[in-house]
Amino acid sequence: MKIRKFKMFIRSVMPSFFQLLAIAKYSNLLQIYKFRTKYPNVRIFPHTVMRVKKGFYSLDNQDFILDRYFFKGKKKGFFCDIGGNHPLIGNNTKYFEDLGWRGVVFEPLPHMVELWTKQRKAKLFSIALSDNEGEGSFAVSEYSDGVMSFMKNTSLGALDKSEIYDIKVRTRLFKDVMNEENITHIDYLSLDVEGHEMNVLKGIDFNKVRIDVLTIENHSLYGDDNIRNMMINNGYIFWGRVMNLDDIYVHTDYKVS
Repeated sequence: MKIRKFKMFIRSVMPSFFQLLAIAKYSNLLQIYKFRTKYPNVRIFPHTVMRVKKGFYSLDNQDFILDRYFFKGKKKGFFCDIGGNHPLIGNNTKYFEDLGWRGVVFEPLPHMVELWTKQRKAKLFSIALSDNEGEGSFAVSEYSDGVMSFMKNTSLGALDKSEIYDIKVRTRLFKDVMNEENITHIDYLSLDVEGHEMNVLKGIDFNKVRIDVLTIENHSLYGDDNIRNMMINNGYIFWGRVMNLDDIYVHTDYKVS
């Protein structure tokens, strides 16, 4: 009874807060309903920053999801982290490295290179992957560890221009690096390059490198169908969606161990 009265009191003094909360819940349900209608067979996971279990690192439990449904504590594997950013905080591949996996990472930000060298075992390539060989321009926020814009195809939005700076980095094709490193199989690939995902995917030869499971940032309300069509055309199942954030793809021939 006391709890009920307390809730009623809170609602009386903060009606707008509860209205906003109700709208937020309704909005999320509406998003899920619309997505489910379009993709009835795709598993849906909430966009949340709360980790479900200790020992995992991903921002939205991607590593936990993959381990639970696919890898199940697998001790030996190979990962590829494209756009690794911080080697520990919110990282999708750190958990698997802790299990004994080997891997490669592509991270062009200079201030992240030193962290990766000190805190991770994966082979680091301080370059950006794209659909062409050359040089790319990154716009980086001084108040963030993340890339805010890559090349010319993303907007910096409302960021104050005085808060950002540009860096030039070498760009290469994924397939060329894999060929040089003699890599033909990847258990898990994490792709998160702030809107540049399609360019990276165009540089992958899926006939030369077998990738079992991928998480690809598809950061919009319902995601970009161009990415999904490309993956499906290359032999992948659109398996899961972390709402408003990542798509999860699984090769049609992949068998869960």
